[in-house]
Amino acid sequence: MYSKKVEDLYMEVIRRSKLMNLLGEVSKIITHLDKEEDIILAILTVITAKQGLGFNRAFAFLRGQEFDLLRGKYALGPSSPEEADSIWRILEKDESLSLDKLVSKGQKLHYLRNSPLTKVTSRLSIGINEIEGVIIRGMHEVRFVKKDDLKSEADLRVAEALGLEDFCICPIATVEDSIGLLIVDNIFTGKAITAEDAHLLEMIVSHATTSLRAAQLKESLKKNVESLKATYRKLRAYEERIMKAERLAISGELTSSVIHEIKNPLVAIGGFARNLYQSKTITGTDRDKLEIIMNEAMRLERYLESLQSKVSEIKLEEGDINQVIEDNCQLLQKDFEERNISILRSLAPDLPRSQFDVVKIHEVFLNIIQNAVEAIGDSGVIRLGTWPDGDTICIQISDNGKGIANEQIYKIFTPFYTTKEEGSGLGLAFAHRIVKDHGGNISVTSSEGKGATFLVTLPLIRQPNEAEAEKTIV
Repeated sequence: MYSKKVEDLYMEVIRRSKLMNLLGEVSKIITHLDKEEDIILAILTVITAKQGLGFNRAFAFLRGQEFDLLRGKYALGPSSPEEADSIWRILEKDESLSLDKLVSKGQKLHYLRNSPLTKVTSRLSIGINEIEGVIIRGMHEVRFVKKDDLKSEADLRVAEALGLEDFCICPIATVEDSIGLLIVDNIFTGKAITAEDAHLLEMIVSHATTSLRAAQLKESLKKNVESLKATYRKLRAYEERIMKAERLAISGELTSSVIHEIKNPLVAIGGFARNLYQSKTITGTDRDKLEIIMNEAMRLERYLESLQSKVSEIKLEEGDINQVIEDNCQLLQKDFEERNISILRSLAPDLPRSQFDVVKIHEVFLNIIQNAVEAIGDSGVIRLGTWPDGDTICIQISDNGKGIANEQIYKIFTPFYTTKEEGSGLGLAFAHRIVKDHGGNISVTSSEGKGATFLVTLPLIRQPNEAEAEKTIV
């Protein structure tokens, strides 16, 4: 009796010593690792190596971005009896190879990424809410499973793909979170998995899980930072594009206004000069001076017409109006969030592609949506809709803001008219001009205190405006 107790105590000391040594090895290995793949490699190496727990194979299933799904991610071990014999013969020649060196070698050769077992495992998934699933319960407790215990379609599919017969499942979990599970077996040696083996497995996995979770969070944070940087670069590009378009808009509208202001009196001067020139009462040097006035007026008229055509010039290219609307929404997303504004979209999925000047049309809808945001202030709804209507495309932008007063609604497309303290009065005037240059139309309806609705129509095939038509005829 006494001898049996001593023997049991001795075996317990040996067991604990082995466990402490393995935990020490695991700690030493994972201290310098900060990637999910490398930490999983370390865990699976310790589990499958002869110097570790010595299981034949190990499979890691991890929770991904879809929180209701467990995906096969990594696996380590032979994929056939022949490969198992080959690996064991090689390892027997160098039994002094430490776990640390095995992991380093695995990193260099990308064992996990290139493993045939990993390729098979990565095609598998299990629903976390699988009611009849046996494997999925291994996320919460260590389980010993035989193939005959499996009933659900997902379990049978995994067992068939991996060739599982008798195996053990161990959770990968922290106190706060379940990360996934490990499956281990001894399919080639046929050695039974004991409760002692399962206990050692659970201890080692538990010891490494905190580092694994930290690595996952670090990688996730890195991806999010990169995504934010890419978004920032995109927003900066949009901002530069808009600023450039705005400068061109202001410049173009100012030029158009100046041309209009100069051209009217210039036409009058030229007309009077021609009438006087035809009169017989003016002779000599006065007639010569009158001829100079008439010719110079005509030259300036032609110059202003040329300048007007350049200001009105648009660069047509095929595009998707829905995408223009979405781009504007993305650009103003921060404003929507800060002001608690909801965007309700009703964009026709079958909207025909049309030809338009992308930069200028982008500016049109940006102006209208920005006005809607400012009209709402805080908390409101902007509705965006598109639909085809015969040979035209209709775009409607509505808000439930303060609306436009009746005496102002007829002036909002007039250049330099504004009700804002810092407004230039050119935004909607520019939008009106661009739409007209595209052969379209823009209108607004509003009830003060109830919001405003802008309706823009654009032709599927742009019709030339009058100036272009005359130019074509000439």
